[in-house]
Amino acid sequence: VKLAILETGLGGRLDATSVAGAELVAITPIERDHEEYLGETLESIATEKAAIIRPGSTAIIAPQPAQALDMILRRCKLVDVQPSVDQCSATVESVTRDGRVRVTIETEQDRYENMLPGLRGRHQVINVSVAIRLAESLRPRGFAISRSAIIEGIETASHAGRLELWEGRPAFLFDGAHNPSGTRALREYLDEFVGAPVTLVFGAMRDKNLEQMAENLFPVANRLVLTKPNNPRAASLDGLQKLASRIIGPQKIFTATSVGRAIREAIECTPADGLVCFSGSLYLIGEAQALIKEMSGAFVRNEKRQCLDREA
Repeated sequence: VKLAILETGLGGRLDATSVAGAELVAITPIERDHEEYLGETLESIATEKAAIIRPGSTAIIAPQPAQALDMILRRCKLVDVQPSVDQCSATVESVTRDGRVRVTIETEQDRYENMLPGLRGRHQVINVSVAIRLAESLRPRGFAISRSAIIEGIETASHAGRLELWEGRPAFLFDGAHNPSGTRALREYLDEFVGAPVTLVFGAMRDKNLEQMAENLFPVANRLVLTKPNNPRAASLDGLQKLASRIIGPQKIFTATSVGRAIREAIECTPADGLVCFSGSLYLIGEAQALIKEMSGAFVRNEKRQCLDREA
């Protein structure tokens, strides 16, 4: 293996990926998540994540909350690593109607003008800057990654279940936001780029910060369909309904005992020019996408069958 790109699954200090002994590491913006395992403060979470920085490694650090950055810098000092902390500038040139951000990024090595990242959302600007700095840091290690290759990678990147838009009537938007920072980014996207009525299909794991997630997302919904993904960790419908009733009016709240029923309910109550947004868990996204494809296939097969019957 000449190059392996690994994402830590949980924290960093005790994550299985730590056995790889990475020479090049990156830390994206740290927010509260997995508190049950990583601790309830940004400082404790950052300490766990910063443990991926080992002696002799190169560390690329995205902009961080002050408490998190302090813990990261302490780790760097402990292992004698000089980190690259937000060493680039980004200028937003324009935005598309569906939420892609045209941006110019200037690093210490180069300038990347008028790129249009393949991923939607203003928060992707930070992710793009981290990705560029990682690619540039690979060059001294024998990987001749050209400027044009970096731009092509940024502009053609795709990520299933992350502000993934399926055009249609109604349109479907899938975003696996499963923590407060994720739901906040999704809410900002919906507020800025979606003017159509929104039906929100929400299902999440019970060990998440459901109250904050709900406060971020539920007010944007014209209709809220609560459901339970097929996962033993899924939050109960009763608990979600009680939570929702404290945030929005009961006339907006619907419940569905399965994701399939939630999809049908959402389609029925959403106007053709509206948007059905699925969020709360990547488990929900995966299950919903599989079911929608299955439903679409069944619809097409039925249409073909009716057409053949008419011709006969």
